[in-house]
Amino acid sequence: MEKQLVLRNAAIGAAAALVLSACAGVQKDPDPTPISPTAVLEVHLASSGLQDAPAFESTTVTYTRANMMRSESKGHGTGAITRFLDMESGARIERLDRKLAWTLDARNKLAEQCPLTGCPVPALKKTPGKIPTATDKSRNPDCRLRSGNTSVTIEPTGQKRNINGFEAEQYDVKWVSTFRDNASRRSTSTIALDVWATPGTTDLRDAMALEKAFARARDKLTDTDTESDRSAFFPVEAGKVIGAYLAPNVSPTDRAAFLAGARKLEKIKGQPVLVTLQWRFSGEACGMNEAAATEATKDADDRPLLTFTSEVKMHRTEARHDSLFVPPKDYKITK
Repeated sequence: MEKQLVLRNAAIGAAAALVLSACAGVQKDPDPTPISPTAVLEVHLASSGLQDAPAFESTTVTYTRANMMRSESKGHGTGAITRFLDMESGARIERLDRKLAWTLDARNKLAEQCPLTGCPVPALKKTPGKIPTATDKSRNPDCRLRSGNTSVTIEPTGQKRNINGFEAEQYDVKWVSTFRDNASRRSTSTIALDVWATPGTTDLRDAMALEKAFARARDKLTDTDTESDRSAFFPVEAGKVIGAYLAPNVSPTDRAAFLAGARKLEKIKGQPVLVTLQWRFSGEACGMNEAAATEATKDADDRPLLTFTSEVKMHRTEARHDSLFVPPKDYKITK
């Protein structure tokens, strides 16, 4: 009886195996290209907007290997007017082994092929005069601000939570910088950061290793140095918005010196998974205080000039097809 039961179970197992193999035969992978480990990073950004940079939300997914990368982005405005408009979206592929890049236009099925450094920009007709900005009315465009002292304090709060599958710890950061104009009037920039960082996992570290290998190789090919200019805890996009706001009164050298304070944030342990930034600018130098009050509304003096959030939705290593890193076959390639 026991022997019959064993044989019966074996028969059932064999039948199940045949069914599974038959199903597997039907469900063939439609993509014949090889599969390799790929770092996958998905980041969601949200900005309250500032001056000529409208409020927006966006999602970017990046696929990276040691010698190739694909970045896909989409977003939309969130302001009173811009919420009805979609932001420019699309995909870009960079291949270090071919020293080429493609910008993909899904709507028209086009792929613009360029060198890694980018396509040549066509010459534009010169337009007389200066394009006015939202702050020109309240600022003195001839007044120059010089960056001064910077202090960054980082305090762990002891709070812990799970964010999108990452076990994270909270840090309270205050980054204060001073500016002085040629009349010795002072202004103060205060950036408050609410940072949630994860100590990471083996999978996360493997993904980051691929991304760093790509960044180093790309920098070498293009003779650039992007890694030293970036801080994982200070969103690059937020830095661009703040830098553009300061540009009418602060030289590129002083803007760079000011934003270099972000490197002090690397004292935070782990990798950021959620960063919320609030920026305030106060003082009398170059009329910036009046401009800031106009941006933040005068009836709310303590309202941040800019609020910016960066959230990591996913960051891990996955097996992905090689076809991700070439334009689709039905796309027309333009050079």
